[in-house]
Amino acid sequence: MNRPRTLVLAALAVVAVLAAALGIRWTALGRPSPAPPARPALARLTTPAPPARIPLPIHIDVPKVPCWACPDSEKWPIRFQTDLDVLAPLGDGPANSALWFKDFARPQGARLEEAEAAMKRRLEGPDGIGLILPPDDPLLKEAEPWADQATMRFYPDVWATAGGATPLPNLQVALSFARSWVARAASNADSPAALEDCRRAIRWGRLLRQDDATVIQDLVGLTSIRKGADQLYVLAARRGDQPLMLAAAIVLGEAAPQRLRTAELLTRTPIDDKSAITDSRVDYAIQAAKSSGERRFGNEAIVVLGLTRFTGTPAQREKAEKALGELKSSSDALVAGNARWALELRREDLAQFTMSGP
Repeated sequence: MNRPRTLVLAALAVVAVLAAALGIRWTALGRPSPAPPARPALARLTTPAPPARIPLPIHIDVPKVPCWACPDSEKWPIRFQTDLDVLAPLGDGPANSALWFKDFARPQGARLEEAEAAMKRRLEGPDGIGLILPPDDPLLKEAEPWADQATMRFYPDVWATAGGATPLPNLQVALSFARSWVARAASNADSPAALEDCRRAIRWGRLLRQDDATVIQDLVGLTSIRKGADQLYVLAARRGDQPLMLAAAIVLGEAAPQRLRTAELLTRTPIDDKSAITDSRVDYAIQAAKSSGERRFGNEAIVVLGLTRFTGTPAQREKAEKALGELKSSSDALVAGNARWALELRREDLAQFTMSGP
């Protein structure tokens, strides 16, 4: 059985589409989103990660293959339909990994200099994995027990959401961790630790997707899961473990459709110029902001409504203002915070929203 390169290439092919669709949507992994200049510094976490246990993967004789091309899939959340516990159950550590990882954030992270030094230590990984840290890098080793925790919540445990000014964790570092664990597994394919490194990358991606607050963080989590599953497939093939090969292949097959569906939803509410603000797009943004089952898309729509207050027609502006006024009273603090940001947005702030990219 050949390595499913077509699945990987399909996922990579949509990156260009996503880059355009994201537009101003936090496109730079290591770059901070626009933020108020007086944002307070974050206190460094000084406690180590608490011990955690990692359950064994659950056993399924013949996992069901989700049909992302079937009509019913239109109702699915953009999440894996396969239980990822078949590959990499989350650990049971009681700490919030976000409290550790926030120390590397730009521009206010207490350990930003360490993060930047680590990024300079990166090397080109094998098999097109990308830039990786050395296998014995101290920061990579420090990250391992934090990938074993059960929770990673940045919002509101670390930051409040603020629309286009929502702070982001250092996603360049996050992706480097996942790549590095996968590369270490590829370089030591016969080691018992290789399987665990792949599973660690998958767990890390699962943690990154827990917030469901920003599209870019979700995509980095998805990429981490895909890279871990891809290498896990290779290791399973090497060991002749056909059930694990099948489970990994099914998970890999779900990654590209999630990227494509993400691109599709983003292009329904593009942010470029005045000509793009149509009545149907404003109506869709209002619907998405109020009723999207996935908060990252609802919050993208709130950003669109905030900009519509300045770039839309009088009728569109009125509809956007009314919708945002309702959303700022949401019981969901993430939604309410984004709506308040959109209502407080000033015309002079619009310069930060540009299609020129990072």
